[in-house]
Parts: sequence; C-alpha cells; structure tokens
Amino acid sequence: MNTTVLKEIIAFLLGRKYYANVIATKGVAKQEICSYIFTTKAEAEEHRQQIEGTLSFTYVETVSFRSRKTYTTVKS
Repeated sequence: MNTTVLKEIIAFLLGRKYYANVIATKGVAKQEICSYIFTTKAEAEEHRQQIEGTLSFTYVETVSFRSRKTYTTVKS
C-alpha cells in the first residue's frame, strides 16, 4: 500500500475513502445500498458491470464516503 505521512494524517482526521453501489430491485420501487464496500473506484466499477448482467437488479449510482473504520475487501 502506497501511503505517506500526510495521507495517514488525513485518514486519521477525516477517515479513509470507500465506495459503495446503490442498486434498485426491478419491478419494485425500492432502492438500497449494496452489501459490499469497496476500497477503490475500480472495484466498484467491476461490481457495477456484474450488476448490469443480472435480471434482478439495476445499477443506480456509486457513492463515496469516508470512514474511520477500516474495511477490507474480500475476494472470493
């Protein structure tokens, strides 16, 4: 992981940046955040492409947020 002292100070004060996808269930007026939290925009984009291939969900948007809690991405 490439990090600097300045990045670590910002992460301590404001939190680290994470991404999550918002999805809509087809046939229902229901939108919710996906259960996965991603550490990079590229991972969120890859997940978006997987969502677009399903018949159950529609991709709405990717949101970014900051959190002091450390999330890890588990790849299966």
